[in-house]
Amino acid sequence: MSDNLQIKKDIIVKGEKVALFIPNIGTEKRIEFFTDAEDQLQIAAFNMNEGQRIQPHVHLKNERMLEKTVEIIFVQKGQMSVTFHESEEDKTVLKSIVMNPGDVIFLKSGIHGFIIDKDCKFLEFKQGPFTESLDKKKLYNQ
Repeated sequence: MSDNLQIKKDIIVKGEKVALFIPNIGTEKRIEFFTDAEDQLQIAAFNMNEGQRIQPHVHLKNERMLEKTVEIIFVQKGQMSVTFHESEEDKTVLKSIVMNPGDVIFLKSGIHGFIIDKDCKFLEFKQGPFTESLDKKKLYNQ
């Protein structure tokens, strides 16, 4: 496996970094972070041998200000495309990323949608609590 820091891909739409795509996430290192320290969610891959340990720890209370909901998608099986659109009024697809098993995308901003290309199982991670009426605006009446 090559050094994933070289194969991760920033998705830029209209000059803004809207996503981070990590194909076939994994690492040969003990731990490798793929996100920037200031990102609202952190993504790391671990490669550890039998008997190794992660020291017991507790996460401290640390109040943070969240401006918006971000999400991470991890494809387990099948194939899906993530589409990035022009604006709330214009559904033109400016970019599209095909995701396969093992791929991860961190959606930081922008207008995005999903097309299931092949029967697909995937996981979604986002901050909570989540209230759809306050955190999400559906567009384009599909």
